[in-house]
This record gives sequence, structure tokens and C-alpha cells, in this order.
Amino acid sequence: MNVPNPIRVRFAASRKRLIWAGLAVPLALLLLAAWPHTEAESRVPSPLLPPQLEWVGTLHSAADVAPKAGFLKRFIKKVVGLDDRKKAMLMPQGVAVDAQGRVLVADPRERVVHVFDAARKKYSTLHAPDRDPMLAPIAVALDSAGKIYVTDALRARIFVFRPDGKFSGTIGGISKNESIFKRCTGLAIDAQRGRMYVVDTVAMQVVILGMDGKVVSRIGKPGANGGEFNYPTYITVGTDGSFWVMDSLNFRVQHFSAEGKFLDAFGRLGDDLGAFDKSKGVALDSEGRLFVVEGRNDRVQVYDSSGRLLFYFGHTGNAAGEFFLPTGIAIKHDTVYVSDGYNRRVQIFHLRPDTATDAGAAGGR
Repeated sequence: MNVPNPIRVRFAASRKRLIWAGLAVPLALLLLAAWPHTEAESRVPSPLLPPQLEWVGTLHSAADVAPKAGFLKRFIKKVVGLDDRKKAMLMPQGVAVDAQGRVLVADPRERVVHVFDAARKKYSTLHAPDRDPMLAPIAVALDSAGKIYVTDALRARIFVFRPDGKFSGTIGGISKNESIFKRCTGLAIDAQRGRMYVVDTVAMQVVILGMDGKVVSRIGKPGANGGEFNYPTYITVGTDGSFWVMDSLNFRVQHFSAEGKFLDAFGRLGDDLGAFDKSKGVALDSEGRLFVVEGRNDRVQVYDSSGRLLFYFGHTGNAAGEFFLPTGIAIKHDTVYVSDGYNRRVQIFHLRPDTATDAGAAGGR
């Protein structure tokens, strides 16, 4: 009678386990590649959106605009670590939309500007040279020629890129370690008047530049009176040349004429509807309504030019139409783009014709 050698039995069993383990890894990768992708943007939009808005979709990574790869290509990408979902936003801040419909999003955590080109099914990033890198891109704006301007809070200068994404130079730097800014954050461009408006948060000022980068004037000083600031952040400019500044730690929005004269202000500290607490981006729509991103309360509040609250949308969460510390905002052709910071995405909404102005009925938790 032949008695099996226990050493050979254990060896054979170990060999089988190794074989199965070797098969299990690619099998698991195959299943992962084929499994439906279920992120927040695939969920049903929040039913609490006001009637003025329609939820359109989200941008999170290259996979949202690039053509969907075949099964085999997705599998190979996962194996070698080239999954397009890794080309994703980590902390979206300022957002802008160019004439081609490309969505540009500043990401200080990734130290790049993400460029989503849905029409051409392309994704790319804007990088400055290694010798002069971006460290904390915050806001993005475009001029009439399609040039791209990006504020960098840590480098205290504006990085400029050609429409094709090639680095063109910087504005504001006096030397490698000196700048005309202390900490530039918000940015808006009035292409019609050839003016660039830069929020210098630490200097408590708005710096107005010509498109050649030369300083035209400086507005503001520390304080709480009209025309004074307490750590301002974002800015937007209207078709009439007047501009609105988020005066963050004074918990208000200030309105200035095209010449920089203080016109009005509204806002107060609080977490109730209409109040401000950690407010961020501001933008104007085609009807002159002012959209204010209320970061800590995870909503966007919409006002008329007198500061009357018209409606609002959003509440805390990660489903469609919900926010978690939203930051920047842009409006282009009645489409609203909101950087949803901790949800690592940009949410897109379409503005319908105005059907309600009562704030209590227009949105909510």
C-alpha cells in the first residue's frame, strides 16, 4: 500500500493555492473593471432643487469626458496603474468656462488646473514649468483672446497660459521671492474695458491691473466700513463694469462701480437662510442675479442687485444637487458650475426661466 508523502501533499496543496491566487488577482481586476461605476453623480438628483434649476451632471475625473475605453483597454489600464479615474480632482476651487465650452478648474491640492473638454472628449491639465511651478492655484479667468489666467496664493502671482495650454509667463512677480501681491486669490477679467481685478486677501485689497499687468489702482484697506475689507476672497464683474467682492470675514458682499467707488454691501454672520459663514465664490448670471457660494452651510444663495434673497439650492451631502464645502462658481450661457470641494467634483446645473422668487419656497433642506 502506497502511503502519500505528507511533505509532497503539503507542497501540492500550496502549489494549488498559489495557482488560484495567481488567477484570483487578474480575475478580481476584470470584475472591478467591468463592475458599474457608482459615484454620487450617478444617483438621482435631489428633489429639493428649486424650480429655477435643473441638475445636469458632474465632472470629477478624465473618465467623465474621455471616450469610454473597451473592456480589454480598461483592464490593461487598471493592471498597469493608468486608470483615468486617477486623473481626478482632489480639491476643486475656482472654475471658469471658455468660449469653446471647456471647463477649467483650479486644484491647489493637485497644483494644476484641470481642463475638461466634453465636446472633443479630451482631458488635460495646465502646468507651469518645474523652474517656476504653481503651488496653490485658486482662481481661473479668461480674456477675450482665450488666454487663461490663474492666481496662485502661495506664489503670490498670476500664471498665464495660451489657449492651447502652453505656459506663457507670470504677472505680479518682482523677483523669484517678491511680488506686487501678498496673497492673490480671487480673479475676474473685464475684457470689454481691459481690466483685471485681483483680490489680495492678506493685503485686504482689490488690485486693478491693465491687461499688460501694470497696476491701475488699489482699492480697500483693513476694516469694516464700506470699501474696507476683512480677508476678502472671490470677485466677479458685471457687464456694466461694476464688481462684487466677497468680504469673507466681514460676512458680506460689497459692490463697487467700474471706477472702484463703493456702492453698497449686504450680508451678516449666521447659519440661517440668507446669512454668510465661510462664503466663497460669487458669480452673476445674464439677468444680473448674484450667486454666492455659502461654503459652511453647503448651499448657493441667489440675490438680486439690492441684496434681496431670491432663492437658494443645495444642502449637505454627496448626492446629486448636494454639497460638501463648495467653493468656486461660474455661469456661462445659463449654465451654473459649482466646485463641490470635499466631494471632489464640479456640479453642473441649467438655469430655467425664473418661476419663483420666494426664498422659502425655492429650495431647502
